[in-house]
Amino acid sequence: MRYIKHNAIENFNQFSPKEKAKLLVEEMSKAYMLYPEAVANVLDSCNIKYESKHPQDLADAVRKNSDNLKMLNRIIKLSFLVNKDGSDVKPKDNRNVSFREVMRDGKVFLKQYPAELKESTLIARDMMKETIYSKVLDKTMTNYLNMDGQQSKNLRLPSKNYTTMFIVLGLVAIGVIGYYKTRKS
Repeated sequence: MRYIKHNAIENFNQFSPKEKAKLLVEEMSKAYMLYPEAVANVLDSCNIKYESKHPQDLADAVRKNSDNLKMLNRIIKLSFLVNKDGSDVKPKDNRNVSFREVMRDGKVFLKQYPAELKESTLIARDMMKETIYSKVLDKTMTNYLNMDGQQSKNLRLPSKNYTTMFIVLGLVAIGVIGYYKTRKS
């Protein structure tokens, strides 16, 4: 099930441990997609390297460093701020919002739920150690990226590097010209 817009805290408090883990994967996936700049800020502040700000690259970096509780705690905070109590922290679609801005706007909300945030961080850490987590996260990320109109990393088109294309077209043109010249003689 995709929890697009819901009361994340209320659902978290009512769910079983297994459902909580699934909810966290859903919310973290949305955080990677909606707040890539903020996630990158968290990774930078924790000296964690990542390939790009594409949501799947950010998710991979978080997963590989799941023992870093400082980083994980901040990612969990971002994740809960995607939906908080059913309302968005940032009503406008701004994926370049910084971690600091999101935290400033969600500060009051986060202070109300320290126990849930701590429990979520520990659940996320333990969950990321399981091999099935990667598969669930990849599937969830792909679903959310496709819903958003983005492509998953596996479906990503190559960058717009036209050099190779021009070289191939040039070789084809030379071959065609050479063919016609030899045909005339």
